[in-house]
Amino acid sequence: MTIVQDAPRGFPGRLAFPAAVFLVALLLLPALFPSLTQARSRLKKCDIGANRTMLCGHIEVPAVRGKPSAGRQKIGFALRPRGDRSQPSKGAIVFVEGGPGYAATNADSFKPLAAVMAPFLKRHEMVAIDQRGTGLSKPLFCKGLQRGRISIPRALRQCARQLGVRREGYTTAESAADVEAVRKALGLEKRKMIVYGDSYGTYLGQSYAARYGKGMKGLILSSAYPGNDPFWRTLYPAARRAVRLSCNRAANCSGDALGRLDRMLRRSGTKSRLSSNVLGYLVGDAASYAPGGYNHLNRVVTAYLRGRGRGLRVLTDPGPRNSGPASYFSEGMYAAVVCNDYPVPWKRSSSIPERRRQLNRAIAGFRPSNLWAPISKRTWVYGSAGDISACLPWPDRGSEYQPPIPQGRRMPGRLDTLILAGEFDSITSVSEAREVTARFPRGRLFVVPDRGHASELYFPFTSPATPRIRHFIRGLDR
Repeated sequence: MTIVQDAPRGFPGRLAFPAAVFLVALLLLPALFPSLTQARSRLKKCDIGANRTMLCGHIEVPAVRGKPSAGRQKIGFALRPRGDRSQPSKGAIVFVEGGPGYAATNADSFKPLAAVMAPFLKRHEMVAIDQRGTGLSKPLFCKGLQRGRISIPRALRQCARQLGVRREGYTTAESAADVEAVRKALGLEKRKMIVYGDSYGTYLGQSYAARYGKGMKGLILSSAYPGNDPFWRTLYPAARRAVRLSCNRAANCSGDALGRLDRMLRRSGTKSRLSSNVLGYLVGDAASYAPGGYNHLNRVVTAYLRGRGRGLRVLTDPGPRNSGPASYFSEGMYAAVVCNDYPVPWKRSSSIPERRRQLNRAIAGFRPSNLWAPISKRTWVYGSAGDISACLPWPDRGSEYQPPIPQGRRMPGRLDTLILAGEFDSITSVSEAREVTARFPRGRLFVVPDRGHASELYFPFTSPATPRIRHFIRGLDR
């Protein structure tokens, strides 16, 4: 496995690391990572917008392990050397992002996590690894999905045809193997390594721990996803609980917030675009900014019931289906990983018409029937908020497919693991975090009060998750 040079990326207006200091960092690379003595010239300084110059590189791995005909895949990473090189390293903090589809080297992700980890960066290196199809790892651009100008089923079929056999490589197990390949290429000591993953990155973190985590120092899973329910049945109840609690805790909210929400959904029509937008807000945007997001929703729902609906429409309008550059977020990578890995209520080997019949039978047999009331089961499953039917057109998985967590595989018994769950999170719920915690013999769950999804990345200086993460790492460093 060789490390390949990356061209520097410039971001005007960002602070650069002084040249002399950076030169010292280059000269000291053998001390940072002894195995890089031969490869140090292949790491190049780069600016990812993180307020300091870093070292970037990439490795080449199989696009589909077990299928050489699929070709090779670039896996890029950015490395921040530790600040104090007069003392031995305490190990690397390895960052994998969520989505799936976001890059760990995006400044919007890397900078807040670096702020959370700031007390440890004198003695710890920090490495951001971009999953295949994101950021520095050859962003996957499927035009129909990224631009949103055609229907999702048609765009999915186009993306699958574009990828061909390479679509089989967009899986969590492949990404876990990629992380291990980067670890080996950089010579990171597993016994000193701490992995941090948020949202989907927690699924990848679990996959890595199950496959390669024995002997690892620590694991942090923020907003954890268990990957075992095709109906996402905990999310809408979590959102409704957040609506109720946020009203109870707000000085400017009173009465029955859930009753108002239900009246609004019925008045607008439970199958209307407005109701669909509200559901998307409840299990999407609002979760990232709670409790303020839910308080705002409570206010505009009240106004809607009083005849002033503009605020609700503006707040919950998702805007045009255009996700911007694939280097920031890859819709194709998201679709490929979700449709390959996440559970579905049909047999993947079936034809599309038969899949739809199996899905409809699963909907009819789902209990309790009123879980999404006043929204019907069918509306939730086929709507954009639930997004459960989206993968119907995606091809079956390949013969080399490996599940994220091998069947029967247990998590390492000595791996200290911190699981964080936002009290108001409805993207990954507290219930899901409890399921993930139960998988780890040394797992500890912290429910972050009054916060939503991965709150330390949105509010690194005020989220209660930040001091808990720091306390956990201090314990590992003793």
